[in-house]
Amino acid sequence: MEESITREHLLEEMKEMRRRLELLDSCRLEMQLAQTKYRVLLESAPDAMLFIGRDGRIVLVNAQLERAFGYTEQELLGKDLLVLIPERYHQSHKRKVDEYFSRPRPRPMGSGLEIYALRKDGTEFPADISLSPLETDGQMLAIASVRDITERKRAELQIERNYQIQRTIASVLKISLEPVTLDSQLQRVLDLILAVPRLAPRAAGALYLVEDEPEVLVLKAQRTAPGSPTPCERVSFGTCICGKAAADCTVAFTSCVDERHEIRRSVEFAHGHYCVPIASAGRTWGLINIFLDEGHERSDEEEMFLVAAAHTLAAVIMRRQAEAETNRFREQLAETEKIAALGRITANVAHEIRNPLTAIGGFARRLDKKLPEASKEKEYVEFIVGEVARLERILRNVLSLSRGAAPRLEECHMREIVEEALGVFEEACAERSITIERALEETPPVRGERESILEAIENLVSNAIDAMAGGGVLSVATGEETIKGVAYVTVRVADTGEGIGEEEMGRIFEPFFTTRVSSKRIGLGLSIAKRFVEDHGGIIRAESTKGAGSSFMISFPLEPGDPPERG
Repeated sequence: MEESITREHLLEEMKEMRRRLELLDSCRLEMQLAQTKYRVLLESAPDAMLFIGRDGRIVLVNAQLERAFGYTEQELLGKDLLVLIPERYHQSHKRKVDEYFSRPRPRPMGSGLEIYALRKDGTEFPADISLSPLETDGQMLAIASVRDITERKRAELQIERNYQIQRTIASVLKISLEPVTLDSQLQRVLDLILAVPRLAPRAAGALYLVEDEPEVLVLKAQRTAPGSPTPCERVSFGTCICGKAAADCTVAFTSCVDERHEIRRSVEFAHGHYCVPIASAGRTWGLINIFLDEGHERSDEEEMFLVAAAHTLAAVIMRRQAEAETNRFREQLAETEKIAALGRITANVAHEIRNPLTAIGGFARRLDKKLPEASKEKEYVEFIVGEVARLERILRNVLSLSRGAAPRLEECHMREIVEEALGVFEEACAERSITIERALEETPPVRGERESILEAIENLVSNAIDAMAGGGVLSVATGEETIKGVAYVTVRVADTGEGIGEEEMGRIFEPFFTTRVSSKRIGLGLSIAKRFVEDHGGIIRAESTKGAGSSFMISFPLEPGDPPERG
C-alpha cells in the first residue's frame, strides 16, 4: 500500500519549487543584465565588430558594422562572411578561415596585410582587421574588429607623394649645380619628374625652352614610350595646348585628344597632357609637357608638384642665363680693358713719334723745293713727303681716339661743314672717276665741337671713297629727322662700292678693324667717327648690301643731351 502524500509534504515541495523558480528568475535576470552590458560594450566599441562561427557564418554584429557596410543586422545574421569580401579574394579567404580555426590565436591590427572589404552598394574600402578567439558553450567563435583605413591610406599616400616631390625637387637643385650642359641637366630633370609614382603611367614627356627666337618653344629634352606620340620640335606661343599654356602662363590639362590639339600627327594616339609653363615674374622661359593615358583624372597634388618643379626649373634657367650674361660681360670688360690699355700705349707711342716725324717731314719738304724737277732724287723726296703726311694723319687719328676731354661746344652749321669736308676730297674723287652728288638742305645749327664734327664727316667720306676703287657715285645729304621724340640734324654719306657682309657689320666700328686688307688702312676712321658723334650725344647708323654699296648716317641732336637707346 502506497504511502499517502501528506498535505505538509506537498506544501514543502511547493515551497521548494517556488524557491527554485525565484532562483531561476534571478539567474535569468542576471543573464539578461550580462547580455545587456555585453551588448552595450559591443555597441560602444569604436570599430565595426562581428562574430564568426567555424563554418564562416556571421553570428553577431554591432551597429558600427551595420553603418560601415550598409547592411542591417537581420541581413547579415547567418550569412557567409564572404558577403563582406570582394569576390577576387573569396578563394584565399576560405583557406585562411580554415587555417585560423585550426589554430585559434589573437591577431592584432597592423599586421601589414593588404585587406579590402565590400559594402552592400558594391564599393570597396581598405581595411585593417584584428582577430580574437572566443569559446562559449563548447562553440569556438572568432571575434573580428574591422576598421576603415581609407583616410589613413590617403594620408600615407600623401606623405609618400610629398616625400617623392621633395626628393625630386632636391635632386633638381642638386643637378643644377653640376658642371654639365643645360641640355643634359634638362634631360635628367625630365627623367626625375617622369619617375614619380603614378604621375605619368606612360613615362613620356618633353621639356621646352624659349631661346633666341621669342615666343617659340624649342624642344630640349624628351622621353618617349611605346604608344606615345613624338613631341613637336618647335611650338609657337598661342598654338596648340603647349603654346597656349606658354602664352597664357597657366597650367593646361586635357584627358584626351580634343579640339585643343591643333598640331596633329598622321597617326593619332589616345592620350592626355599636363602642360606646365616654366615661368617667373610673368615671363615664360619654357614648358613641361607630360603625356597621360586617356581618361587620366586631373589631380591637385600632381599639378602642385609639376608647378613646383617648373618654378625650380625657372630658377635654374635664370641662374644659367645670368651666369652666361656675367661671363659675356666679363669677356667684354676684359676686351675693353685690353683696348683701353692698347689705346694708352698707342697714344704714348704716337706722342713720342710725332716730334721726330715732324722734323723728317720738314727737312723733306725743304729738300723737295731745292731738287730739280724730273730727277730721281725729287721722286724719292716726294715719296717721303707723302708717306710722312700719311703717318701724320694716322697719328692724328690715334690721338683723337685716345682723347678723353669733353668737346668744346659752339654753333655749327652742318651744310657748311659738309662742304668743307667734300672740298678736301674733290681732287681724289676726280682722279678715281667718282662723281659727287650733293643734297644739302639748310638745317638749324647744332651745338658741338666743329673740328670733331668735321673730322667725323671726313672719315666717313674717306671710307666711302676707299670702297669705290673702280669709280662710282658718292652721295652726301643733310636733313632733319625725329628719332623717339628727339629732333636731330642728320648727315648721310652713301657709296656705290663693294658693300659690307653681314658677318662684318657687327664689327665695323671696332678700333683697328677694316674690311680691306691694305697697307694704307689701319681701321680707325669709323671708330673715330663713332666716338666723336656719341661724344655729342648723337647716334651713328650703317646700312649695307654686299655688292651694292653702303650708307652711313650720323645724327646730332638740336638740343644737346643723352642719345636715345641704340638697338
